[in-house]
Amino acid sequence: MKSLPRSFWIIASVILIINGIQATFTELLQDEAYYWYYTQELEWGYFDHPPFVAFLALTSRLYKDELGLRVLSVVLNLASYLLVFLSLKEQTRQRQQFNFWLILLSLPLINLYGFLTLPDTGTLFFASLFIYGYKAFLKEKPRAALLLGLAMAGLMYSKYTGVLLILATIASNLSLIRNPKAWLAVGISLALFAPHLGWLYTHDFITLKFHFSERPNHAYDFLNFTGLYLVNAIAIFGLFAYAIFKSLFQAPTQEKFSRGLVFMTAGVLLFFFLSSFEKKSQLQWLLPACYPALILLLERINKTSFYAFVRPLAAMSLLLLLGLRMLLIAPQWSPIRLETHGVSKWAKKVASQASTSIVAFKDSYQKASLYAFYTGRPALSFNTLGYRPNAYDFDARWATLEGNPVTLIDDKAKTFTRIERFQHVSVQYFESFNDVLKLHLSDSQKLYAAVLDEHKNPIAMVRIKTDANGEVLELSAQEELLMGATSIRIGVQNEEHPIRLISLTSFHP
Repeated sequence: MKSLPRSFWIIASVILIINGIQATFTELLQDEAYYWYYTQELEWGYFDHPPFVAFLALTSRLYKDELGLRVLSVVLNLASYLLVFLSLKEQTRQRQQFNFWLILLSLPLINLYGFLTLPDTGTLFFASLFIYGYKAFLKEKPRAALLLGLAMAGLMYSKYTGVLLILATIASNLSLIRNPKAWLAVGISLALFAPHLGWLYTHDFITLKFHFSERPNHAYDFLNFTGLYLVNAIAIFGLFAYAIFKSLFQAPTQEKFSRGLVFMTAGVLLFFFLSSFEKKSQLQWLLPACYPALILLLERINKTSFYAFVRPLAAMSLLLLLGLRMLLIAPQWSPIRLETHGVSKWAKKVASQASTSIVAFKDSYQKASLYAFYTGRPALSFNTLGYRPNAYDFDARWATLEGNPVTLIDDKAKTFTRIERFQHVSVQYFESFNDVLKLHLSDSQKLYAAVLDEHKNPIAMVRIKTDANGEVLELSAQEELLMGATSIRIGVQNEEHPIRLISLTSFHP
């Protein structure tokens, strides 16, 4: 690091300051608020994600504002830039420093993630550490196995899709399977990852089930599935997409590190291309491909006629991204309403209309999180039978509300309903209808099942029959639609409440 020129540190410092300012004056994205909610009760895992994003947002306990939530993200993103730069060949670092910054910051999500706190923030940092560590490992540098172990654990603690970089690297260099130091790195990563594995085990592997089988989907449609993926595969690299794909196909693969970068980039892109035949693609899913692709491009700039177009393309991209970043901060300049506009005003307006100290947002874990962040008041997400489970289902505050008044807010319908005496029913795991039989209902409670299609979408709502004592009748006594269902979810309706979801996963009756 001492060999890096002063100009590198000057540019890095300017970027740090700009991202810090942006983080301070940009109101939260909905997902950022939800991950802030994670920090209110630290765990080794959460319903939707591994826990690193919660650790990243932990500084919000000290500084209760947007910068407090994002400060570690700003620092980690800059650290990832440094690691990527150090992963370049020394000759490339000397000749391409300015182009490195231009192209790096021209990649749309890389630019925007410079100040946001999301699970992909950790993925980007640990991807850069993994690439840096792998290069050091190939050169047999001291402590390289430790770096790789830290990086692999960090990738998995951020998002499970980080495993794609690991598997792609092994596929590019099968000799790693026989390398004791590679197994040492795996051992280190598993030891570090063990607390999350333990959490998954005690929570019935709920996070894996949600991502791989429980997340609602739709029947395949080319435009909305594969077509959208193809658009995302271009958009993730922005104006440099053509150059990056060209460098990917032309990169030399006889050298192990270069071949590893090719496999990392292609592995991520190929995996999500294949998955696009089953589910919709999201742009940020492709982020792990950005850093290896960037290195491949920078190593080949001098060898292609593309060099003359680097700076004009970068200038165009940076201007567009700068404009977007300005609009995120200044809604008065924006022709359309963006997600970060007017969030704090909305929260304070809702607070003025709520008639109780605690509010519950109907089917909106993101709005509940935004409200709590900007008002400092407690809020929960009341998940109905047609909505998906989320981390709010595990919130211990539900039990403390028993018998107390709660304001139920339907933000879409703009309605506020006061529930005078809240009744709590814990969420649980149902393996079969035999587990449902164990439920005992009070006189004011009714039990329902959502019948799901093959894509986990509710297609019918069925009342579950009970006897005069509130005991659930055997499956054979239930409606035929329920008996023939492939999978169902269970919900309970109290006297004043909507039907609340109480089954964390679907199951065959």
